[in-house]
Formats: sequence, structure tokens, C-alpha cells
Amino acid sequence: MKLASKSKKRLEILEALTEGITHPEIFETIDYKKQSEDKIKQFMYPHVVDVMTEYLMAQKGIGRSEAKNKIKDMLLWEGNVNTTVKNIMFMGTQNRPDMVFEISDLRVAIEIKRGKSGSDLRSGIGQSIIYSTHYDFVITLFIDTSDDKRVFNSRNGSNEINFTDTLWKNYNIKFITV
Repeated sequence: MKLASKSKKRLEILEALTEGITHPEIFETIDYKKQSEDKIKQFMYPHVVDVMTEYLMAQKGIGRSEAKNKIKDMLLWEGNVNTTVKNIMFMGTQNRPDMVFEISDLRVAIEIKRGKSGSDLRSGIGQSIIYSTHYDFVITLFIDTSDDKRVFNSRNGSNEINFTDTLWKNYNIKFITV
């Protein structure tokens, strides 16, 4: 599998998308420990649109309204009844990312997982690896809902850093924990 190049422009897009899905207002406003993934994504969507609109305005020198309309066309998610995120068949099962961002020749899958156990974590990682076979990049956001924030607090351990570095280096998966 040949990985997509990690050009400066592509990395800027990934950073902007990451900023949108991790916007502080998302996690400071809603009780994400009690909300479903669908509710979290619904609250997240306008933040992603806003951040990516700003990005496109700066890159293309276009007005806010035009940029926002273009971003809404580029950001596919199941919360929008007018768009369809296509399924990927893998080992007889259908899988699809929560959101897809497409700009020019770049396709980014975004997977949102919430949970407090290892199985929740492994599920998100497994899905991300599947998506990496069909998309240039994958951004996986794991939302730690454990009371002691054990997943979040251990993200900087040496095993965890080595693993997330390997996901990035070998699969173009950016793994984030909040």
C-alpha cells in the first residue's frame, strides 16, 4: 500500500480538521460522557464547517458565504440527509467513517469513538486501519468517557506514543484522545 504524501498543504488541512473536531466549545458545552456519538457529531459538525471555512477563505481568497457552501459540499456525514458516506466492504462486513472530507485530490476519513474500555479503543483503531486502505488520511478522535480519564491520561506513555507514531508513519492515521 502506497501512502499519500504528507505535504505541507495536506498537513495544514489535517490540522484544521483536527481543530474543528476537538474545538474546546464541544467538550466544554455538552456532557459528552452522557451523549451518544451521534449527538456529539451533530454538535461537532458546525465547528468543523467554521474552521474549514476559515481555512478555505485564507487559501483561496474567497468570501465567507462561498467558502462555507464549498465546505458543506466537501464535508460528507450521515447527519446530512443529502449526502452519503459510502460503505467499505471488509471481511464480509460493511464499514464507513463518520465523516469524510474531500478537497481536490485529497480524501480524509474521520472516525469518532467514545468509550472507556479497551474494546472501545480497539474498535476505533481497527476501523481506522480499514479506512486507511481507501482514504489518503484518517483522523480518529477517541473521546475518553471513563471517570478517571485513564485513556486520556495514559496517551503520553511510551507504548502509546510509539503506537500512535506507527499509525501515522505506516497508515497515515492521526490518532487523538480527548
